[in-house]
Parts: sequence; structure tokens; C-alpha cells
Amino acid sequence: MAAATGDPGLSKLQFAPFSSALDVGFWHELTQKKLNEYRLDEAPKDIKGYYYNGDSAGLPARLTLEFSAFDMSAPTPARCCPAIGTLYNTNTLESFKTADKKLLLEQAANEIWESIKSGTALENPVLLNKFLLLTFAIEALECAYDNLCQTE
Repeated sequence: MAAATGDPGLSKLQFAPFSSALDVGFWHELTQKKLNEYRLDEAPKDIKGYYYNGDSAGLPARLTLEFSAFDMSAPTPARCCPAIGTLYNTNTLESFKTADKKLLLEQAANEIWESIKSGTALENPVLLNKFLLLTFAIEALECAYDNLCQTE
């Protein structure tokens, strides 16, 4: 960490927001989970991603979610840092629009703050890389689910 001194060669440590990169494999796995496991369950799900910030200067750190995001024990790729998050998958566009996004962000922020205050973030720094993902199931997916239910 460089201190903010008079030396123009030293830069300040600054917050850099992630740029998200959701791999097509993530969406495929979410579809499979929605149809076969979650169904109409809207309960939050733990997911895992990773970020890499070694790109050229000026490019944002990328938070990547891929097919392995639902496996919390999946290995993190080399030279990447793990990030844990929560998936909130709603069943309708209306539920998505009316979700209290501010409350969800506050809850995630409070979890980070509590891990700092309790000292658990010192033991497990991954707790500082928390993210959330709010999605909704498109009607076609719901129709496919309804058809599955009718044939069972």
C-alpha cells in the first residue's frame, strides 16, 4: 500500500468497483438448478466467484461467476482471489422489481462490518469480498417448470 506523500511516483490506495463477468456456464447451471432443485424456492443461495485484478492499468477488476459458482468448495483459478456471495433468484419480474435492493445491500454491508468488528475477517479475509446477485426467472423458464410439474 502506497502512502499519499509528496512523491508523484507513489499513488493512493483507492476503492475500485468490480466489473462483473457472468459466464454463459453460470446461466446454464442456474437454469438447471432452477428447474431441478430450486423450483419455486426464492430463498437466498450461497454462491462463489473469483476476481482478478492483474490486468493493465485502467481496466477494472473482474468478478467472474461461472458454472462452478454453486459449488462452494470449487477451487479458485490460479492468480485469482475468491469472493463469496448470495444469489437472490425471484420467480417473476414483478418480484424482481419490488425487491428491496437497498435492504439487501445494507444486509451484505452489515455482514462485512460484523466480520471486521468480530475479527473473523482477519482469520478469513474472503469475508471482505462479499457480493450479491439479484435475478429473476423468465416466463419461459416458469412455463417449462409448469409443464414438468404437470407431467410428474
